Amino acid sequence: MRRLLYGLTALPLLFGGPGLAQPIQLSNAEMDQVSAGFFELDVSNTSVTEISLFRRINFLTPTPNTIACSSCYLLLNTPTFSVASQIGPPN
Repeated sequence: MRRLLYGLTALPLLFGGPGLAQPIQLSNAEMDQVSAGFFELDVSNTSVTEISLFRRINFLTPTPNTIACSSCYLLLNTPTFSVASQIGPPN
C-alpha cells in the first residue's frame, strides 16, 4: 500500500513539468534554413543507394526530388520520393 501511495504522489512530478513548457518559436532567418526533406546516401564496396524524400504542401509545389543516374538498375522518381540503386562503386 505504501508503494502505491508513493507512486501516486510521484505522478504529478513526472508528467506535470514537460506539459507546461511552450515550444520555442524560430526566427525568420532560422526558418529559412529549415529543410522539409531527407536525403540518404548508402555506399558500400559493391553498391550505391540514394533515397530522397520531400514533404509537399500541395501537388502544385515543385520539389528538388529527382535523382539522375544512367547506370542504375533501380530508378524511381516521383513528386514526393526518389530511390536509385546501382551495383558497383560510385561514379
